[in-house]
Amino acid sequence: MTKNGLLILLLLLLTISLSGTNKHIIGTSYTQASHDVAVTSVASSVTSARLGDLVDISVVVENQGTATENFTVTAYYDTTSIEAKPITNLQPSLNTTLVLTWNTTGLKETIYATNVKEKSYTIKATATTVPGETETQDNELVSSIPVRVVMQYVAVVPQRTVNASIAPNMNYTVSIYTDYSGTDVWSWQFSLSYNPIILEGIEVRNGDLITTAKNSSAKFYPGSFDNTLGELSLTGALFEYEAPPPPTTSGPGTLAYVTFRVKGTGESDITLMETDTELLGPDTRTPFQQIINDFLPHFDHILHGSFRNTEAQIIHDIAVIRVEPYPTSVTRGESVNVTVIVENQGTETENFDVELYSDYNPPVTAEIIGAPKTVLGLAANANKTLRFTWNTTNAAIKSYTLTAIVPELGIGETDKDNNILSSSEIVTVKERPGTPIPVTEIIIGIVVVTAVIAVIAILRRRIKKQLPE
Repeated sequence: MTKNGLLILLLLLLTISLSGTNKHIIGTSYTQASHDVAVTSVASSVTSARLGDLVDISVVVENQGTATENFTVTAYYDTTSIEAKPITNLQPSLNTTLVLTWNTTGLKETIYATNVKEKSYTIKATATTVPGETETQDNELVSSIPVRVVMQYVAVVPQRTVNASIAPNMNYTVSIYTDYSGTDVWSWQFSLSYNPIILEGIEVRNGDLITTAKNSSAKFYPGSFDNTLGELSLTGALFEYEAPPPPTTSGPGTLAYVTFRVKGTGESDITLMETDTELLGPDTRTPFQQIINDFLPHFDHILHGSFRNTEAQIIHDIAVIRVEPYPTSVTRGESVNVTVIVENQGTETENFDVELYSDYNPPVTAEIIGAPKTVLGLAANANKTLRFTWNTTNAAIKSYTLTAIVPELGIGETDKDNNILSSSEIVTVKERPGTPIPVTEIIIGIVVVTAVIAVIAILRRRIKKQLPE
């Protein structure tokens, strides 16, 4: 190769090298930022609300790109906008949570048009597309749980109270209210339960729905409090009448006001007893007509309340930790003693019942052993030992598994798997054997029979001798 050829080759290699270096420099110096925002969560504060309630919609949005972004988040029920809020300067790889408020008052016409006086709404949230964004499918998310809004209800108002300033020895009052607007209200009634560790019932006052101001025949019957069990007995009001049909009044209105004294710090449901809660009207064909009860206009238009005066996390969790029968083999008619230990694994003092079953196998009906035992005031982290006695007189001849159950507390208990426990030991019920004949009696019997046979033999011989030949 000539010198000129070698020089040309070197220049060519140098050019290629510099070209690659320039491409690398250009590529690293001018990498484009990616733009991508996403709605990652949508949740409502309740799944069922009464008409007029404010429902909070929590929305979590995330910047999944590499550039800082500004955009707007909007919440919807079905296709109608609830509220929109801006997001500014959301950094890459970070998320933020917004709470948007839905006022359900404006739903009256659409709910009233339904036969069941309720309607479920789909909740969703959207984030506006940012400049340069190409992946937009995740800018919208629909909640998997719709929100049901009802009218024609009887409700505890306020339905949810969370207020740490309501300290022990202060009073707390709720009203029992109906939104029913018909003109045919003749009477109402309800009873309720509460947590007697947190609340103590002290007074029940008539509301404005049925009063002597509307008709002089109005009668109010306040119930009485059982502050050991946490119950207010049947409370009601009506217009007295004889034929013709009685006077009536119209709602909406307050049935009664219930006042409690706060005893402690914690949480209490205020639960209307569904089988006792009714709004009634007159009917010429029957003594009364049902307007609202546990199945009209729909099975759950009776809305309960809750009270909490602490911001700390509250956990309700009762567990059955031991079921031990003794003895494990019995003759039918004998008794089996069963030890059941329950433990409060939550943070609050609890009242609850414990039930014991033989061969518990839902939905098949199982035999309950004795009456449920009530546990009152079990403190957090404490346990309680209960004694059951199973009389096997009516038991079938077979082997049994005994199971203890704590019915759900109904005040936010989430870990329900430990509310039931079966004994690891099987109880066998055997048939009662026949009563054996004592040896002494057997010997006496043999002697008696032998003597009888001997006497008979002697008599026969004598009779034979006396007979003529």
